[in-house]
Amino acid sequence: MSTSRASQDLWEYLSKERRPLALYGTGDGADKIISVLDRLGLSELIVAVFASDGFVRDRMFRGFKVISYSECCEKYGSSDFIVLVCFGSSRPEVLDLVARIASEKELYVPDVPVYGNNLFTRSFYEANKESIEAVSERLSDDASRECFSNYVDYKLTGDISYLEKSESDPDSEFSLLAKAGCGCFVDLGAYYGDTLKRYLERLPCLTSAVAVEPERHSFKKLEACAKELGSDIRCIHALVGKTTGTEKVSSSRGRGTRALSASNVELKNTVDIDVITVDSLSLDNVSFIKFDVEGSESDAIEGARETIQKYRPVMKIACYHRSEDVFAIVQKVLEIRDDYKIYMRHTRCIPGWDTDFYFI
Repeated sequence: MSTSRASQDLWEYLSKERRPLALYGTGDGADKIISVLDRLGLSELIVAVFASDGFVRDRMFRGFKVISYSECCEKYGSSDFIVLVCFGSSRPEVLDLVARIASEKELYVPDVPVYGNNLFTRSFYEANKESIEAVSERLSDDASRECFSNYVDYKLTGDISYLEKSESDPDSEFSLLAKAGCGCFVDLGAYYGDTLKRYLERLPCLTSAVAVEPERHSFKKLEACAKELGSDIRCIHALVGKTTGTEKVSSSRGRGTRALSASNVELKNTVDIDVITVDSLSLDNVSFIKFDVEGSESDAIEGARETIQKYRPVMKIACYHRSEDVFAIVQKVLEIRDDYKIYMRHTRCIPGWDTDFYFI
């Protein structure tokens, strides 16, 4: 799809084309994309749902028999269908397969928010254009500005060539994070300890750590990882927010998904979990905070206001969970302190996940 940033988004393009659509993938991602298509009166264009060869099996999804890509081509190849990828992955073999399909068919990876209801459409862009442009102007190097521009274009168009232009090597972040002084590392959304291990090993100035993870199975693995690392590490089983308290989460949806964040969806089997703030931990000499808290980044920043004001830590903040994150996160941080240099990096992944702001 050829489009200027202000003239057309993916959904408008599909509305005009009205060509058959084949969905690649099943599950939550496909459900979200079908919901958008249904809302726009485009779900009638879906002709097939296909999966990678090892995931086809004998099953149905949303009224469609799940078939393979080759079967989809045999059945609908003459109709020149458009492929919409409905899952996320950073696995090289999966991304290579997506690239192969893209070389044969017109393919898009629609950007639908992980959390929230704001779809990144042309009208959303126009309504927030001033804020988006202000972030671009504030970025501190050409690589960040190029990454940001391509990321916005991707979110509008679903064209993965923009993501490919934005990619950087995962280890390139250490040229930024090396500016973190000696002190405490706060890992918000520590999962099973992968980032805890990564940063403690590569940033020897980090003398202690606090790791927060809400999902109970991941938390057990996190504790085991912390014990193996043998450093001064405190693990906390909790959500992170702007105020302390308790909140209900699903006990069966992984990563401690906040039950109340899923609009118009009643989740069953919920449990109560503590909500903490960074400020409530009363930490000393905080030098680095990583925020990856499943759509609650802005709230978590607010809950770290005093810590940020006092210590001005280096911060890595995920900006892909909500459509407004591309500008709201920067606005929130600069409201607290306006003396940060700001960078953006994206590592190889579809859709536009693994995209972060760095505040140095």
